[in-house]
Order: sequence, then structure tokens, then C-alpha cells
Amino acid sequence: MRVACAGVMIFSERVAALRTAAQDGDGEAAREYGRLLGLLPSVVVGEEEPVWSGEPWLRAAVAARPGDALARTLLGSLLVTQVAEWRNIIEIAPDVDVAAIEAANARRREEAVELLGGVLRDDPEAPTPKACLAALAEVSGGGDYPEEESGVFPYDYHRVRTELWSGSVCTTVQLVVTDPDELRWACDSWLDHEVLAGALTLTSYSRGERIGTAALPEGPTGTVDWEAVTIPPLPGVPLPPGHPAPHWRAYYGFTMEVG
Repeated sequence: MRVACAGVMIFSERVAALRTAAQDGDGEAAREYGRLLGLLPSVVVGEEEPVWSGEPWLRAAVAARPGDALARTLLGSLLVTQVAEWRNIIEIAPDVDVAAIEAANARRREEAVELLGGVLRDDPEAPTPKACLAALAEVSGGGDYPEEESGVFPYDYHRVRTELWSGSVCTTVQLVVTDPDELRWACDSWLDHEVLAGALTLTSYSRGERIGTAALPEGPTGTVDWEAVTIPPLPGVPLPPGHPAPHWRAYYGFTMEVG
């Protein structure tokens, strides 16, 4: 990875410490490490099969802490994102093995419903599992993308976005996150993937209203020039981890869609 600013380097050290603790069997560390990996681009291996690097750690967290509602929610949320990305692959690449993808997505849907439904059985008012299940229904063709019943989205968050064009094909890449340190770390990691590097725009929202927009300029080291960027503080309640944002298919963490 390219040289980052001091703040990002310090955060990277925290991530490394989480990884070490997770490798030693700490379930809470595995949950947090898996969540943070979900803010980064998916690793691509083999014949362009996406591998979500945070998934094994979230599974380890659920196994170590079966009563951890956040771990189950994060894993369920990630499975919803996977279903959406694989559905997108079917839409843009008709020569793929559709039957195999649909079978795998059926397993993902079943597991997501089990995980998220279990959290709701323990806490029927938990908002994030409800929103994730609504997002799953939408991408599966059985409902609408989640919107708040009150009409006012109650959470604050940052959304980083870019569009990458190849001829008439547009790839939308975005990050939904709340913590400034996590945002900086994820964006610098994002730019380290040459194929995904593009002009990044940060938009911050509070209760559904835009409170700031800024370009994220690339500095001389190939990472964002964070000294030139002001990340506005989020005045309200931060978006819960795993919760979709109120933009069509804007899931928590890093997502990519081709259209």
C-alpha cells in the first residue's frame, strides 16, 4: 500500500492489532476486524469470483459469540450485499453460470433470513435487521428498497462515491460509513486498487438531509490529501453498522454495481 498520512497509519496499526487478537480467538475482535474489512473492495481471485474478505472473520465471531446480535446482523447484512452483487453480475454478464449463481444466492438468502430473523426474535424492534430484510426482499424481487415509515431517515452517515466509465458501461463504486478514521483508511485502501481509482466525492448526510459535499483530492503519494479535506461532524445518531442507507442499493460498507 502507498504511504498514507499519519492518522491513517495509526488507524492501520489498530486494524493490525484487531487482526492479531482475532487470530488468537477473540470473538469481539473478529467481529470488528470483519466489519472493517467490509469497508474495503472485495478481493478478486480465480476466474473473477469475488471473495468478501470480512466474511470468514464474521463467521468466526458468530461461532465464538452466538449471542452477539451485532455479529449476526453484520454477517446477515454482508450476505444481503453479496446477493445484490451476484444479481448484478447476472444482469451484466449473461454468459455466466446463472443456475449456479442463483443456487448460491438461494443459500445466502436462507442464511441471511435465519441470522436477521433470529436477531428480530430476540429484539422485535431492532431497526437494522428489519432494513436488511427489506433490502433483501427488494433485490430478490419481492419488495421495495427500505424506507423509513416516518418518512424521515433517523441516522447520519458519510457516503463516498465515484463512477468509472468504460465506453457506455458505468461502474458505480461507493462506501457508506460513519467514522472519519474508518473513512480515511478505507478510501486510501480503495485508491490502492488501480482498477477502481477514480475521482472520489464525499457527501455527508444528517437525518436524510445533505450537510456537506467535497471532492477527495489525490495527494502526491497516491492517497487522498486529507489535509485539504474537512469531514463534517455528524450531529445526529450514526448509522448503525450493517444498516442500509436510503439510496437505492446503498448498502453498509463498500459496494460496486455495474450498469
